[in-house]
Amino acid sequence: MSRYLHKSIEGSTGWLTIDRPDSRGALNAEMWAALPDLLVELAEDEAVRVVVIRGSAGHFIAGADINEFAALRSNPALAREYDLGAERAIDTLERLSVPSIAMIDGACVGGGCLIAFACDLRIAAESARLGIPAGRLGLAYPYRGLERLVEVVGESQALALVLTGRLFRAPEAAERGFVQFVAADGSLEALVRELAGDVAANAPLALRYLRRAIRRSTHARLPDEEIARLADICFQSEDYREGVAAFLEKRAPRFRGR
Repeated sequence: MSRYLHKSIEGSTGWLTIDRPDSRGALNAEMWAALPDLLVELAEDEAVRVVVIRGSAGHFIAGADINEFAALRSNPALAREYDLGAERAIDTLERLSVPSIAMIDGACVGGGCLIAFACDLRIAAESARLGIPAGRLGLAYPYRGLERLVEVVGESQALALVLTGRLFRAPEAAERGFVQFVAADGSLEALVRELAGDVAANAPLALRYLRRAIRRSTHARLPDEEIARLADICFQSEDYREGVAAFLEKRAPRFRGR
């Protein structure tokens, strides 16, 4: 388990709180590993009809913890092992026996989007920001995360998100389909509780069928081996090392395409 993750149950809602405000909710390897079991524990409680993932102190998830990348994601083999944690989180949310809600406040970046898009509903505060700046780091974003992104918003909007690396504020994110609901700042929790109540009022078995039927997996259009090869190239590149170094040194990266 992780000291940064806390679960609680209030009525029919299970809450999974990411409590690491000093890093704006950035997920480290320990947190990635603990997420699936905590989600399942909440969903399997007889009282729970919906699970909400939220941050603390005005944050959601500002991505994966880049400070770990030099040790845990420095070559293709390590990167694949690291990404298994993210893939397990996506798979767990897909198979969860109850619906899930991402309560997005502050930054929802990189790994934060991976979690948010894996949820069934995304509800954001007006000032929240969503983005996937993988290109700025020179890394290969987990393929399962990209699959899910395309399933949710379609190829065109997925490309707009990942190719620009922009952070989209919640109103524009809603227009593009990245989130379904936007709450005025200060009203996010109230709206989440209201919508969680709406979900919980429905028949659990019907919801289980409906969400699984709607979320049927699509088949990858590229062979797994080709996807793995392209990801390996990213993690072997000078650009990847430069992207991480630039982030940690708080400077603009100088990419060379090699």
